[in-house]
Amino acid sequence: MFSLNFHNSSWLNRYLHYRALTPFTLTEPYLELAEGESGVEKFDDYLYSEVKENGILFGCPVISPALQDLAKKLYFPKQQGGTILLFLETLFSVAFIENQSLSSKSDDEEDADPYQTQLLKIILLVLQYHLPDSYYRIPQEIPLPDLLEGDETLNGALQKLELVLLDTVTLQGYSSLGNRQNNFAFAKLYFFLLWARENAAGDVSVPEKYLELDRQLREEMIYIFAALIWADDFVAAAEQQVIEKYIEQTGLPESKQLELIQMIGEPVKISDLHCSFTAVIIGSYLVEQLILLSMIDNQEAWQERELIEKISLHLGLPHEKLEQLYCTVAEFFSVHNERLEFLKNNTAFTQFQDYMNDKVVKLVKKNVANIMNEIKETKELSELLLKATTQPLTSHEKQKVQEQLMDVARSIPALAIFALPGGGILLPVLIKVLPFNILPSSFQDDPVSSQ
Repeated sequence: MFSLNFHNSSWLNRYLHYRALTPFTLTEPYLELAEGESGVEKFDDYLYSEVKENGILFGCPVISPALQDLAKKLYFPKQQGGTILLFLETLFSVAFIENQSLSSKSDDEEDADPYQTQLLKIILLVLQYHLPDSYYRIPQEIPLPDLLEGDETLNGALQKLELVLLDTVTLQGYSSLGNRQNNFAFAKLYFFLLWARENAAGDVSVPEKYLELDRQLREEMIYIFAALIWADDFVAAAEQQVIEKYIEQTGLPESKQLELIQMIGEPVKISDLHCSFTAVIIGSYLVEQLILLSMIDNQEAWQERELIEKISLHLGLPHEKLEQLYCTVAEFFSVHNERLEFLKNNTAFTQFQDYMNDKVVKLVKKNVANIMNEIKETKELSELLLKATTQPLTSHEKQKVQEQLMDVARSIPALAIFALPGGGILLPVLIKVLPFNILPSSFQDDPVSSQ
C-alpha cells in the first residue's frame, strides 16, 4: 500500500513506489531472458521489437487504456502523463531485464539481488545518466519503499529528473492520448541502455561518452532530415517549419541550433551526409523517421521515396532491409492511424498505404502457386481454410490459420520480409487473394494480431 504521503509526493516518486511493490510483467521477447536463455547479442533486436510496437521508435507513443488509467492513478501530468509513463515503463523494464541477464552471468542464482535492490540500481543509473552534472549520496542498504518515502536527497533528485523528462520526452501542445513525443526520445533511451549494459556487472563508469554519442546522433539526424526536404531542390514553408521544430527538439545548445538552421538554408545533398553509427537499430530508426517525415507535411505526392532509398543505402542498409522498414511503418500506422491526429485526411499517408497495399497484392498474386504448394503440405492449414469457406471458424482456429499462413509466407523469399514482424499488412491480403473463396467475415470478428 502507498503511504499517507502518497498525494504529496512527486509523480516520479509515486511511479517508483508503485514499481517497487509491483514487479514488471515481461513482454515478448524478454520472457526468454527471464527464463535464463542467453540473448545479449540480441538485445538490440529485442529493444527494436519493443519500441516499434509501443510507438516510441516512431515518435508516436501508443498509450493503452490500462496505461492511461495508471497515469491517472499515479497523478501524472494531465497532458503529457501517458507519454512519460510509457517512456518510463519501457526504460525501466528493459534496463531491469537486461541488467538482470548480464549480472546473472557472473553471479550464482542464489546470490542474485532481490527485485527491489536491482530496481534501486537502475534508479541510480538513471539519475547519474540524466543528471550528469549532479552528485547524490543515496544509501543503498535501506529498503526501496522506505528510501522513496523518507530520503530527501533521493526525492530532490527525482524532482529534478521530472523536469528533464518533461523537456526531453514530451512535446508542448500535444496530449498524452497517443499523438506525438519528442522524435529524439528513442535516442535518449537507447544510449542510456548502452551505458547501463556496460555497467551491469560491476563498477559504474561515467556516462559522458554515451551522452556525447546521443548529441552527435541528434546533429547528424538533422543533416539527414535536411537532405530529405531538399529532395526536390525546394523547401516548402511547411517543411521549413517542421525541420525547425526538429532542431528545437534536439535540445542542443542554442548556438548549435542556430548553426543548423543556417545550414539547412542551403541544399543538403547525400554526399554531404555523414553517419558515425553502424548499429542496424540506429539505421532503422533513422530511415523510419525519414518515412514519417515524408508523410507528416501532407504533400500531394510521396515524392521522397527514391531519396529515402539512396539514404538507406548510404547508411549501410540493403534494399531488402528498406523494404522491411516500409512494411513495419505501414503496419504500425495502419493499426494506429485513428489515434494519430497528423495522419487524419493526410494525402501523403493515403498514398503511402496504397503503395504498400498494391505492392503486397502484386507479390502475393505472383507467388500464389508457391503459396498453394506450401499450404497443401500443411494438412491442418488446408483443412481449416476449406472449413472457413462453409462455416465460421472459432477464435482458436482463426489464430491457427493466421500463424500457419505466416509460416508459409516466411518460407517464400519474395514474401518473407512482409511476414515480419507480425504480418499486419500481408495477412489480410493472403486471406482475400488465395483461391479458397474465404469469406472475409470469417476473420472480421477478431482483429489480426500484430504481436
